[in-house]
Amino acid sequence: MSLLVSGILATTALVASGIVQLAAFKKGEAQNVSSLILGFFGCIMAVVLVLVGLDENGGRPTTGLMGTLLGALLLAIVLVSSFKHPVNTLLIGVAPLTGLLTLVTLTTVHAPSQMKPITFETGLHVATSVIAFGAVAYAGTLAILLSWQHAKLKERPITHLIVVLPPLDAMEHLFLRTVQTAWIILTTALITGFIYVEDFWGQKLAHKTALSLVAWLGMALALWQHLKKGGVTGTMRKTAIGAAALLCIGYLGSKAILEFIL
Repeated sequence: MSLLVSGILATTALVASGIVQLAAFKKGEAQNVSSLILGFFGCIMAVVLVLVGLDENGGRPTTGLMGTLLGALLLAIVLVSSFKHPVNTLLIGVAPLTGLLTLVTLTTVHAPSQMKPITFETGLHVATSVIAFGAVAYAGTLAILLSWQHAKLKERPITHLIVVLPPLDAMEHLFLRTVQTAWIILTTALITGFIYVEDFWGQKLAHKTALSLVAWLGMALALWQHLKKGGVTGTMRKTAIGAAALLCIGYLGSKAILEFIL
């Protein structure tokens, strides 16, 4: 399948998934089968796009390819979680965002370049780093939804949209478990990076590592706040959102600067 075809299919399906889920949400429906089907199809096409793009680019991951891969990972986490937890509302934002990233990919794939074969150790670090980003991004996305839910519950009269969302205690439990899992995976990614990365300065990883460390500290602080005060506090949610934003800058923002500016 060509890069253009897979990109168009992914973008169309993912944007449509978000629109369908939004329409269902406004009608007071917590879940929508059509949105899930479109989301799964779009996610698969996004992964195909990344594989084709890497092949055409000689294995060199561009900003668009990395963005699409990370977006597809976050989308996959949301889709799989939706079978057990009612988090379908997240598709309203996550699906179209991943779809837009596929458009970026179509314009940022360059000519093939020579790349050194990837070793098992490097592959392990890359894999844990990508999974860590998805987990932290998912925690940040849940924190945004939780913050919105808290704000709506304080309004009087309570809007009918709040009825569509899952119980607050269930969402907070899911958020807490996600933060714990994300912190563990991010810890593993940082450890493998320090052990296996051979040319730390030559590969221009200092800025990315610094932001990842700050994000790690943010997630640790969020867990400490939970242990100290119990429950899920507003500060804990804001900390998780900040950590997710820092990782996004570290993984994509810094890569975009190196690729398009420097």
